[in-house]
Formats: sequence, structure tokens, C-alpha cells
Amino acid sequence: AGYGALFHESSCKIFNDKKKLLGEILVNKGLYSVKGSKRPYTRAAAVKEVLTMWEVHARLGHMAPSTITQMIHDGVITGINLDVAKKTMDSCESCKYAKAMHKPIRKVQDPPRHENFGNKVHSNLWGPSPV
Repeated sequence: AGYGALFHESSCKIFNDKKKLLGEILVNKGLYSVKGSKRPYTRAAAVKEVLTMWEVHARLGHMAPSTITQMIHDGVITGINLDVAKKTMDSCESCKYAKAMHKPIRKVQDPPRHENFGNKVHSNLWGPSPV
């Protein structure tokens, strides 16, 4: 917001919101060409971000907090610093919903099974089906 670019025949100048020149891109064979590092991701990978347990939990696909802590401790996960004050988290609503359980199916039949074949018949008829 407030940044600007000024295009000339030979260059493009980029300014911040206070009209300070941030950079200039020269034209090379009709194209505005920016030369960057041969390894553009090395700087981004070197930055360790300080995150809360909730942020790490969400970024890693809702992995269990104890597993996250163990993986960071074992060096399996690198590049993440957990905020010391926020290493614990409240329950996750998404995880609760995903792990919702159905009512248990009883092993004992109530009422008890019928003794003779055909004393009780169940059928499941449906139709005609609208096509």
C-alpha cells in the first residue's frame, strides 16, 4: 500500500510509500530483468520462525502436540522454534470433529436372539427408485 513503480525506456524504479527509492531494474533486450541469487531459497530456509504449538499443530496437519515436541527434540523437524510460553494448547475443534466416535455397538443382543430360524424376519425394501 503506497508503493510505486516508475517505468522509463531504460529502467524501472521502485519507491516506498515515503517516495524513497528502493531499487532500480534495468532493461535488457527489451525486458526488465532482475538478477537474483543462484540459491534464492537459502536465505528463507535459514530463518527460524518462533511459533506457538497451535500454529505448528495446524501447519503439520493437526499432528498430536506430544508428537510434535518429540520430533523437534529428536531433530526430525528443523527450522521451527516453539514459543516457550505457548508450548501447550487447548483442544482443537477440528481434531475433535474428525475423531468423533459413534455409539458403541453392543455385543449382547437385546432382546435375546430367537431360538428357531424364522421366528423373527427383518426386511429392507425400498422402491421404486426415481431415475
